Amino acid sequence: MWVYRYQLVPRARLSALAGTAPREGALLRTESGFADVHPWPELGDAPLDEQLARLRRGETTPLTRRSLWFASQWKADLFDGLTIPRSHWPAAAGEPPDGFDTVKVKMPGGALPDRYRLRLDFNASIDATAFLHIAETLPRDRIDFVEDPCPYDPDTWRTLHEKTGLRLALDRGVSTTGVDLLVVKPAVQDVPPTGLPIIITSYMDHPIGQLHAAYVAALHAPDATCGLATHVLFETDPFIERMRFDGARLVPPDFSDLLEALPWKRL
Repeated sequence: MWVYRYQLVPRARLSALAGTAPREGALLRTESGFADVHPWPELGDAPLDEQLARLRRGETTPLTRRSLWFASQWKADLFDGLTIPRSHWPAAAGEPPDGFDTVKVKMPGGALPDRYRLRLDFNASIDATAFLHIAETLPRDRIDFVEDPCPYDPDTWRTLHEKTGLRLALDRGVSTTGVDLLVVKPAVQDVPPTGLPIIITSYMDHPIGQLHAAYVAALHAPDATCGLATHVLFETDPFIERMRFDGARLVPPDFSDLLEALPWKRL
């Protein structure tokens, strides 16, 4: 196994939990393919050095287990016969290009653009009382759902839903009480068996990680509007330069030459 460490430089603050410092990650190369390891210690992931050290010892984390799975799926025609679903646009990247009709806004404090359907993500950074006050000011007719309005508690979320009438989305968890849909991040979790609608999103990671999310989204949620446009949150690099959209659908690039040219080091 080989590794290439990289940095992604945010164009703006990424969330209530993350600032604007460069993000550390690593691409993996195995005998079968490529994958991304992009931890979010702010969300409880082990830091990158620990992720790689454990992998060197033959141990996996939720993040590296999923990375190795994606590397095992890698092939030149990975997306043949699959439809990558439409994506929402991250508000922190500015005005959406033509074709996007849904915008995801990091809250609280994010500016709500006009004309678009809205997905509001609070990252469980406030409590239920504070959320209820904010909910009174929201343009409810344009809100698709609210993600993690406060830390998850079944009774609290059921009450929030009843009082606001808003759809509530749970990120990185599996529950049905007080939850209208699940946000699934293939970088760190399997797609859960559930009767709830699911939205597949990337991990705000390297374009290789975005392809992982897009592949899982094409398999499990081709008709949903997912979150697969996160490369626009970062300063450009040779991989990001190749990312394109057809309307609001990500078009998977051919990264073969870029991957072969990287200075890989044995793990």
